[in-house]
Amino acid sequence: MNHIGTKKIETERLILRRFELSDAKEMFDNYTSHEKVTAYLTWKPHKSVEDTKQYLKEVVLPAYQKLDCYRWAIVLKENGQVIGVIDAPLSVDKNKKAQLGWVIGDKYWGRGIMPEAGKAVLQYLFNIGYERIEAIHFVDNKKSGRVMQKIGMKHEGTLRKFHIDANGKLIDCEMYSIIDSDLKQIDIV
Repeated sequence: MNHIGTKKIETERLILRRFELSDAKEMFDNYTSHEKVTAYLTWKPHKSVEDTKQYLKEVVLPAYQKLDCYRWAIVLKENGQVIGVIDAPLSVDKNKKAQLGWVIGDKYWGRGIMPEAGKAVLQYLFNIGYERIEAIHFVDNKKSGRVMQKIGMKHEGTLRKFHIDANGKLIDCEMYSIIDSDLKQIDIV
């Protein structure tokens, strides 16, 4: 693997960049505080901007010290705001695979933003040497599955009692993946 860390990526409508502490308020306003957004995640909505700042200070910003950290703030060019996150939090170098995840504010759903960000990040990850990118979603979160399909991922099956949700309940998940050879068959960029 040729790890290079989180570098800026620009698409037609988006800037994908590292988070900064000053992003906390926009994150809170746009997605970390929304129950609708966190309904299918492993964490509960943040109760205050301070919760989001703490998360940035303790988890996000320190991780950037490692070259195998791939976590981007999704910034919408039209308003310059942080509206979500896309990352590859799990990586297995010896198998050349990573797991992709994302969250975006509900007022930005249905606008093709996640597929746009997802395709750009897939290209980035394949360019540094990954050969397989996976993604999972809770079985009831069909919209995430649609995004996975739109970025060229193939459904591989249902993983029973695979992930714990924010309430501590084991949830079935759907597994999708894309491998480097699939890129020849889809319009990735």
